[in-house]
Amino acid sequence: DHRGRATSASYVRATSRSHIDPTMANDGGIVLALLLLIAALCAVFYSSIALYASAPTKEPASFPARLARLLSGWANVGNAVTHGLLIVVLLTDKGRYGAYFPDEVNSYAAGPVCLGLINGLIGFFSLRGGSLKVSLGWNTFVALAGSLVPMVWPKFIDVGMTTWPYVTVFLWFAIYAFESTAFFFSAAGVALKDAPGAKAK
Repeated sequence: DHRGRATSASYVRATSRSHIDPTMANDGGIVLALLLLIAALCAVFYSSIALYASAPTKEPASFPARLARLLSGWANVGNAVTHGLLIVVLLTDKGRYGAYFPDEVNSYAAGPVCLGLINGLIGFFSLRGGSLKVSLGWNTFVALAGSLVPMVWPKFIDVGMTTWPYVTVFLWFAIYAFESTAFFFSAAGVALKDAPGAKAK
């Protein structure tokens, strides 16, 4: 309808308005290399946690339930750490990153700070044996909000991968990997809530 077309047009104008030189597009090969690097890091991340989860414990524990909890919790912690790195990058070179993230730079990265703190607390809560329903609720909200809000993942897909500095592209790939891991494994952990050892640390 008319309002839908107007909203779409406003979004296009908002995402295209910047100080970025359109001729300075990112190299697709480098972006792919960054994505493959994240995939390699994810493989190591999953393998190391799976190895830890397989270690004998003092009480009987369901390996799937234990693994789901550990992956969910550490993914939230990893997301918090990645947001911390993003904050450092944005605030240590405001002149460069202000053109790409003006709101975050001008607000002293208030958004990433809040997201980092909440993810860190959720991850710690999960790893200490708290209910994974809390984790699933937060991770579901993050997944839906990030996918539906035009200025988050849609903007990254439309603008970020082709124009943002490579460091921030790498960090956003990492955030996506951690958010996806946290969502799916917190859901798996809730589904496994009745398995023996589901609350094991």
